[in-house]
Amino acid sequence: MTILIAILGLIALIVIHELGHMLVAKAMGVRVPEFGIGFGPALFKKKLGKTVYSFRIILLGGFAKMAGMEGVASVEKETGEQGSDTYPAKPPWRRALIIFAGPFANLVAAVLILAGIFMVGVPTEATTEIEEVIPDSMAAEAGVRGGDQITSVNGEDIESWNQFQAALEGQQSGDEVELAVLRGGEQREFSGELAADPQDPGRAIVGVRPVVEYTSYGPLEALWLGVLRTVEIIGLFGWFLGQLVTGGISFYDSVSSPIGVVGVSSDIASQGAQSFAQLLALISINLAVFNLLPILPLDGGHLFFIAAEKVLGRPVSAETVGKIAAFGIALILMLFVFATYADLSKIFTGQPFIPEKGP
Repeated sequence: MTILIAILGLIALIVIHELGHMLVAKAMGVRVPEFGIGFGPALFKKKLGKTVYSFRIILLGGFAKMAGMEGVASVEKETGEQGSDTYPAKPPWRRALIIFAGPFANLVAAVLILAGIFMVGVPTEATTEIEEVIPDSMAAEAGVRGGDQITSVNGEDIESWNQFQAALEGQQSGDEVELAVLRGGEQREFSGELAADPQDPGRAIVGVRPVVEYTSYGPLEALWLGVLRTVEIIGLFGWFLGQLVTGGISFYDSVSSPIGVVGVSSDIASQGAQSFAQLLALISINLAVFNLLPILPLDGGHLFFIAAEKVLGRPVSAETVGKIAAFGIALILMLFVFATYADLSKIFTGQPFIPEKGP
């Protein structure tokens, strides 16, 4: 079920991207004969106004087909069709707006998703009150319960979750720990040996999870925080690309094909709606930024040639654009094949799609 939710979430982001292209194209006076979700044979078609809306069998993308262009998504070429309502007939600034609208729609979607999360409430502070005791842990065997409030560790007074973590710094599995808690107004003391974290054997844990306080925001403040968070993620994406280029980050560990994206999305979806919404916002931002890279057939490549046309005073020759587009398509196909290989090899070797952090 979570896999289906993950796939539907990714399809929604693609639809939002192409919807951005279509809506601005129509606003700029360009006729859109078809708006499709997926590729291949159509499972469903419905004409509304001048546009046919289709749902196709291969759910790996979508397209907004514009008059005067043929092909789908961002690999179109001019058909020679004439008329004031065709894409090639529009001035460069209008075409640039149409192209930029796709990535911009993804950025707007991310801001709105993040704003919704801020309105619902985001975790701001972990308290010393215990929400959950992990089975078979030191805390569980000693008799610690949910609702207990930690007051000291090894005789050191504890007033915050950060203090609790600091007091256990450097402890190893098998070390004896004394824990004092407040339960029903009474002080109780427990002791036991720390156990290894089942998910990270090199790390020793007491075996408790804290009650987390949440803070919610009003619509305007949440919207502003969504914008700030989106800008922050864009900056991190730029840093990430720089690390990939310089070798600071493993390319093998960092790239994902649709297989890996769906796998991670499915895992996150099982953790709750808020976690999944945060992931969708992150993917939406990545879609926007990736599409703005100045490489054909990406949107950024089209924007680059529109800018070149403005500078040169004439369109770049179709032959030159075709050669550069062919190189770009080959580059993206190579990236796709490598990412698919990396994801499949991780599945067969039991490696996680996202590398686990060390102790």
